[in-house]
Amino acid sequence: MPDLASNWTVDGLEWRFRLRPARFHDGSPVRAADVVATWRSLASPSMRGLRQAELEPIASVDALDDETVRFVLREPHAPFLSTTTIGIVKRACAEDGRECEVGNGPFRIVSQDADTVVLAAATTADAPPALPGVVLRASPDGASRALGLARGTIDLVQNAVEPELLPWLERRGLVVDSRPGSTFQYLGLNLEVPALHDPRVRRAIAAAIDVPAIVAGLLAGHARPAGELLPPGHWAHAATPAQAYDPALARRLLDEAGARGLRLQYKTTNVDLRRRVAEAIAFDLAAVGIDVEIRPLEWGALYGDVRRGNFELFSLAWVGISDPDLYFGWLHSSMRPPRGNNRGGYASAAVDRLTTEARRETDRGSRAGRYRAVADEVARDLPFVPLWWSDVVAVHSPRLAGFAPSPTGDLRGLAAARWQGGAPPRDGGGS
Repeated sequence: MPDLASNWTVDGLEWRFRLRPARFHDGSPVRAADVVATWRSLASPSMRGLRQAELEPIASVDALDDETVRFVLREPHAPFLSTTTIGIVKRACAEDGRECEVGNGPFRIVSQDADTVVLAAATTADAPPALPGVVLRASPDGASRALGLARGTIDLVQNAVEPELLPWLERRGLVVDSRPGSTFQYLGLNLEVPALHDPRVRRAIAAAIDVPAIVAGLLAGHARPAGELLPPGHWAHAATPAQAYDPALARRLLDEAGARGLRLQYKTTNVDLRRRVAEAIAFDLAAVGIDVEIRPLEWGALYGDVRRGNFELFSLAWVGISDPDLYFGWLHSSMRPPRGNNRGGYASAAVDRLTTEARRETDRGSRAGRYRAVADEVARDLPFVPLWWSDVVAVHSPRLAGFAPSPTGDLRGLAAARWQGGAPPRDGGGS
């Protein structure tokens, strides 16, 4: 959906975007030169941003006038529109390479420190939010978040309340809004590990995990067992069935591969729920003859190890999935770190060909067909083990109205939220 752009045209490799009237938080207009400077800063080698691989198909970007931006691509690139969903900052800030605190969205930054960001409604927005502001606070302890909601010192928590606490919070008058989400939880595998290089071992791991039991027991039903990356409702969803729980099949595959007695290390975060999920998976794998050592790590340490390929098993999630070109960056053999996210070292000539063709195919129906073929190949090879699509679960004060959780888990819905009967009194601050 268009946001800063009012419309666009395509002529071969050239895309032209017409900007609608918009203002930065300091009142200055958003111009095409700001868009160009933002994009050039992201492409700068000094930036070393995670999205630089996405920018490689762009040959040039320039401003034709104050309201028109022209992108020229090196080759046809179907995911290009998805690539353009970034925030725009002022030209001077982008060119200086400094931290940019002046944006053009519905809220402006008032202050920020290590664990708190204070936002205020932006009067420059098309429709200024009804909420006067939002305070975002880091709260690493799940029990503290739940108590803050119950006491009224926290107004909203999304995707960060332990499932077993949700009924307790509902009994105390909190609103629990749970909706199907697109976040994809998976078990990552390092295919450089000799045993995991054998697809029979990977299939055995998938068959050994009782995903429905974990969803029902540990997640209180707030997820759907997954058979592929893309959730139902996505235009490229392939309807790949989730792996059935079959420990007998798992034992047979391990015997065929000569992998009974396999020992693996499983890295996860030190968040209590994630640790319990890891324990459940380890229990299931032990039942078929795979001994698992669980290593809970602080988030930064876990993500650093995953990016470096320093793992055997890990569990992470893809959040905010939109374009299925994610398959290319995740599974194409050329996209091993640091260039891409092929952290497990997967290589498949068929997947390389299909994901490359899908990037150049502009017809959505033809693209969908190729991605369904990718899903079929992945289901056979299992370079990762699909687990579930997580629900988006928002818990909030009953006085907060108009907030609708997004399937991607973002918080844009706060721009449409409002207080019913006036804002609640603050006791220690809300967020």
